[in-house]
Amino acid sequence: MDPRTRTLAALLVTALVLVPPAVAGARPSGPAPVALRAVERVRMIDNAYRPRSISVARGTRIRWINRGSLVHSATSTTGRWDSGLLDPGERFSRVFRRAGTFPYACTIHPAMTGSIVVT
Repeated sequence: MDPRTRTLAALLVTALVLVPPAVAGARPSGPAPVALRAVERVRMIDNAYRPRSISVARGTRIRWINRGSLVHSATSTTGRWDSGLLDPGERFSRVFRRAGTFPYACTIHPAMTGSIVVT
């Protein structure tokens, strides 16, 4: 090994030995990485939402999917959102950013009710 290569190798070994592992693997300071938002599914089957009630964290996207053979909707009973009529196979989604309980129903089948509980 020539003297230049030997010197470079010695510097590299010294750097690896002197730098503590916590510093070597440290992340740069700044805002924490943003976590991927969760997606929860609610299926519409046989005039029912499944699950009928679901608890999620703020920032979760709820995706309603019509898996039945009839037209349904997912419509807030307090006027916050309306999916419109969803044919079989269609879907609708909404992100819940505020904590609270959000009841909803199908506009065609009023006995078909559900709720989203956001913590």
